[in-house]
Amino acid sequence: MSIASFYNPGNDAVIYPAKALVEKEPAESEGVYPKFVFDDYMKLYAGLKFQAKEPRFEAMKAAESNVTSGSVATA
Repeated sequence: MSIASFYNPGNDAVIYPAKALVEKEPAESEGVYPKFVFDDYMKLYAGLKFQAKEPRFEAMKAAESNVTSGSVATA
């Protein structure tokens, strides 16, 4: 028996990959892995999740985020 459980950050949390997991230098990888506010990411994901994979990846790459690297609040 197993129980599926999910944990998401607060809707206003800024999400991005950990620097240690990004192989390139931070200056080179800046545009490759954009920062997202979690709520904006989920809206984008929900609108694209049933489309073909390649256009989804391109849409995620093209999404512009106006997120600053300030403090992150979570609910």
